Amino acid sequence: MDSPLWVYLLGLAGMGIYGLRLLIQWYLSEKSRRVESPGIYWVLSSVGAVVLYIYGWLRKDFSIIFGESVGYYIYMWNISILGLYKKVPRFVVLLQAVFPLVILALIIRDLPTFSATFLHNEYVPMGLLLFGVLGQAVYELRSVYQLVYSYKRKASILPTGHWVMAVVGSVMIIIYGLIRHDWVLAIGQFSIVFSIRNLMISIASSKRMKTIPEILMVRPACFGFNEETASSNSFQTRSSLEEAGNKAVEEFDGMVGALREHDVPVVVVNDSPEPETPDAVFPNNWFSTHADGTLVLYPMFAPNRRLERDPAIIRRIMASAGTKRILDLSFWEDKGKFLESTGSMVLDRKARVAYACRSPRTSEVVLDEFCRKMGYTSILFDAVDRSGNPIYHTNVVMSVGEKFAVLCEDVIISPPELSEIEDSLRGNGEEIIRITADQMRHYAGNILEVKNDFGDHLIVMSQTAYDSLREDQLAVLGGFGEILPVSIPYIEAVGGGSARCMMAEIIRV
Repeated sequence: MDSPLWVYLLGLAGMGIYGLRLLIQWYLSEKSRRVESPGIYWVLSSVGAVVLYIYGWLRKDFSIIFGESVGYYIYMWNISILGLYKKVPRFVVLLQAVFPLVILALIIRDLPTFSATFLHNEYVPMGLLLFGVLGQAVYELRSVYQLVYSYKRKASILPTGHWVMAVVGSVMIIIYGLIRHDWVLAIGQFSIVFSIRNLMISIASSKRMKTIPEILMVRPACFGFNEETASSNSFQTRSSLEEAGNKAVEEFDGMVGALREHDVPVVVVNDSPEPETPDAVFPNNWFSTHADGTLVLYPMFAPNRRLERDPAIIRRIMASAGTKRILDLSFWEDKGKFLESTGSMVLDRKARVAYACRSPRTSEVVLDEFCRKMGYTSILFDAVDRSGNPIYHTNVVMSVGEKFAVLCEDVIISPPELSEIEDSLRGNGEEIIRITADQMRHYAGNILEVKNDFGDHLIVMSQTAYDSLREDQLAVLGGFGEILPVSIPYIEAVGGGSARCMMAEIIRV
């Protein structure tokens, strides 16, 4: 069927608008290294649909009208969920909503004529028409899938399945357009190039996310001063605040929000009121996960902290990590020997070195068993606070990132042990950032380097720690990743632990 040139130009304009939306969306996705769903994509989608509705009517091609009908209101839903309708007059939204209904009314006002013109078109055999409708159905099914996927998550998202359907549908539409000699349809699907690239970005992003550890955090149910740990933790202070639990939850939620705003994959589990576990907000002390699929459970110093090993949480960790075996060291509790995971040890996972300071919570025999069974070398040392008492956990004295280490050498009493630590860190390519004993007291050593969904490095610490550091120290740290301070002063004061203690890594196999 021949049509005036202006009709073809109208169709080409509609396809051009569709192509422009994908060009913009693709550019933003390349820039952010993940598939983006910008508002302009959906606005241009709705505009392009209107133009192609008219083109399909003028060309008497039901497959085009059908295809545009499937996705039209889905475009509107995405515009709405992104909050863009708040910026336009109501009558514009109303006109947009009724437009397909007007087309439908024109169709059904004379069904015999519609059937003869659109469904029994001499220029489009029924078999070819059905193929064209099927191609449009596959192509537009991507919108239905996108709607379901996004609706469940209450956000506008363009998932991998969307792009798979887009590519398959585009190929079918190109074939249909070539057979029908509709060069507008065939050429208009040039956007398949962007769909293929988005598919590649989406797959790469999914693979990258699987290699990035999740951060498990436990929302406290009965946070408070723990009498059973106070004897060995001089960082704890009593509080008279009546709403202690609410204050801790408020700080916890703020920290989770900050991490998620920076695209850090955080898994939150809720502690239960019974049994009472005042330190549940510090889950890094009772387990660790490893790249070989091992989940290690540790012996805990305080009896009420042993209750944190909740079977439900353990199952959740195993499911996320893909655990292949469990190394349960908790039996050492019966022998009065303890090792509180990445509190007692600071692990250099790349070099397979476990740094540990001696304390009532860190037993040398349990450390030796961990190192022997997990293939680590231990470096054991003594570190004391200003009263001469052993510092309860190694992770307030030091931390190790991929290319840096924070170390409080002032509290390490043996020069040979300090030299061994520094030689090991330098030998493993770590740049040492030294902090003072006062900065350590402000938790400047209790930090953790994490990665977000895009593989960007972030260095998470408390606002207390951040405020204690000098500008030159912050500048050096900032060279290894974006510094992310979180405000948790009440948890720090009462619980005697800071940001690193609240984050337990789930390393996926």
